[in-house]
Amino acid sequence: MIITCPACSTRYSMDPTSLGPEGRRVRCAKCKHVWQQTPPDDMPKRVDLAPEPAPSPAPPPAAAPAAMTAASAGPSSGGPSALGGPSEERVAIPPRPRAAAPRQGMSAGIGILILLIVIIGLAAAAGYFFQKQVVASWPDAREIYEALGIAQPVLGKDLEISNITFVNQTIDGQPVLVVHGEIFNKGQATVTMPNLLATLRTEKRQWLFDWIFAIEKTSLAPGETVTFTTTAKNPPKDAKLLEVTFTEKPVGS
Repeated sequence: MIITCPACSTRYSMDPTSLGPEGRRVRCAKCKHVWQQTPPDDMPKRVDLAPEPAPSPAPPPAAAPAAMTAASAGPSSGGPSALGGPSEERVAIPPRPRAAAPRQGMSAGIGILILLIVIIGLAAAAGYFFQKQVVASWPDAREIYEALGIAQPVLGKDLEISNITFVNQTIDGQPVLVVHGEIFNKGQATVTMPNLLATLRTEKRQWLFDWIFAIEKTSLAPGETVTFTTTAKNPPKDAKLLEVTFTEKPVGS
């Protein structure tokens, strides 16, 4: 802090802690004037860390002033200009308890468990939403879905396609493939009739051509049989195999 002699206005740099809590008498090194210098209002207090709180009694104020040397005069001296003084007020505080270190092993175990739960959840979701693809590649998987109670309805369940025949004919000067077949309801309930998909393949089961068609009868009662006929103009010459299945797609798609 900077103090000023009231008599000659000489300024000195002084350590505020050397004044003590009650202040002290100082003397000007230039004009020898003596005055009572009080500490600033915001002067910090020194604190000591002690294992147990133990307040110290306040020391008595200084009885005699100390002289200031001429070497400390001026604002640029940078060091204290008063010597001696009472001890600062001390406040003892207990040491801050250490926070418990986290258990690294437990945190890693919880993270692995959460990761496994997420992986299992994603696998279950994929198995549910891609159920048709799973059953198509692994038919026995339907029994697992049914046991879990999440099996999706089977298109054309209890409907059986049989007696499929096809013949090449010429109609109005164009080659036409004529397909005949039957659909039988082997279940115990009336079933809504879905659309049908006819697919032509080579001897090596390579896809050549397909088309979607519907029959006039919209539902089939238990034990009932219905016949169907469908045609395809200009069929591929390499067509050797014919498949007829149910489809969710509309006619013309």
